[in-house]
Amino acid sequence: MTGQHPPRYAGGPCFTCGRPWPCFERQVASLVEFAGMGDLLVAYMGDWYRLGVEERRRRGLPFDPELEARHLGWLDMVLPARGEQRGGDG
Repeated sequence: MTGQHPPRYAGGPCFTCGRPWPCFERQVASLVEFAGMGDLLVAYMGDWYRLGVEERRRRGLPFDPELEARHLGWLDMVLPARGEQRGGDG
């Protein structure tokens, strides 16, 4: 489900724009693709984060201190606030 702006490789740059992945365009596209499925988007991006860490290590690349923030740091906007009821939960 990487659609437009796919990663060149996990933990690497965007194939389309060359910026670190997930680039802003990929983040926005992910919000649209996973609309109403915040938990699934978190799991999806978590898997990409894990793969990115592993792939960078495998390639002998240096640690990327921004990797976690790019993959996971923006996802709080798709999850309900702590203590908030999810839609339909009464």
